[in-house]
This record gives sequence, structure tokens and C-alpha cells, in this order.
Amino acid sequence: MVSVSEHKIDRRAMKTRKAIFEALAALLCEKELRKITIQEISDKADVHRVTIYKHFMDIYDIYEKLEKVILSEIGLLITEYGTKTTFEVYPVMFKYITDNPTIFKMIFSPHNTSTLYMKLMNMVEGLNRVIWSETFGVDIKDSRVDCVIRYHSNGCLAIIAGWVLNDFAQSQDFIIKTLSGLDK
Repeated sequence: MVSVSEHKIDRRAMKTRKAIFEALAALLCEKELRKITIQEISDKADVHRVTIYKHFMDIYDIYEKLEKVILSEIGLLITEYGTKTTFEVYPVMFKYITDNPTIFKMIFSPHNTSTLYMKLMNMVEGLNRVIWSETFGVDIKDSRVDCVIRYHSNGCLAIIAGWVLNDFAQSQDFIIKTLSGLDK
């Protein structure tokens, strides 16, 4: 059984890790990963450098773990809501995006490596293949279906990227209705 003090430490550690992830994401919106220092992350997250090293080996370790968290959370959302209608899926996805604006600005930032974006794209395409196959009974080996899935996945991410990088200029409802209309 976990004691109350151990539970608080775990919550505190989770809060610290989140602050470090947010700080790195914010810095990646401004400059490339190789140009970021632990001190900058420390200052932005308002945690001591030693604290960062208690959780991570270096900047690249922080980035790798941040990538894993992002991909797993988005993957879970898509898997959980993927078989529902676009009017049910998009609000949940866009709430996640608006709840994590710095993370998504980092994903689509020209300063970030394209690897996270490509991993996200591949994951979205892969999950769409599974969902479309199981839900709609489409043959994912069909070249036309493959093209449609790629087109849909890339198009959705491109619209989302534009929305995020333009500081959410259009309303969330506008983007949802636009994407839902394109899905028809």
C-alpha cells in the first residue's frame, strides 16, 4: 500500500516533470533542440537544475520522454474515440489541443525536428487504417484506400497545424465544422 507521503511525492514528481516538459516545449517553439540548455529549461520551469537531473539524463532524454507522452496520449484519444462520428471525435481532440497549446505549437514549430511530426503522422495514419478497417470494413491493402487514408490524415494534421501556428485565430467550432464537412 502506498502511504500518503509517497503519494504526494509521486504527484509532486509528476507536476515537476510536466513543468519541465512544458518548458522544453516552449523553448522548442523559439529555437532548435541542440541550442537549448538545461539552465534555460530550469529557469523556464522554475525548478533547480539538480531536480531536472533527478528525472532526466539530459535534454535529449527529456525530449524523448516528452515525445512518448504526447504520442501515447494522442494515440489513446484516437483509439478511444476513433469509431465515433467526427462530431464526437473532433471536440475531444480539439479540447486536448487547446488544453496543451504549447505542446502543439512545439510539434508544428519550424524549430522542432520533423521526427515528432512524422511519428505523429505515421501513428494517425496507422490508427486510421485500423479504425477504417474494423469500423467500415474497408480493405486497407487497396491502394485507393491507402491514398484516401494518407490524404485524410495529412490533411487533418495540416489544417490543425495551420490553426495552432496562427494562434488559434479561427474558432474551434469553425475548424471542427470545416474538418467534419471535408470528411463527408
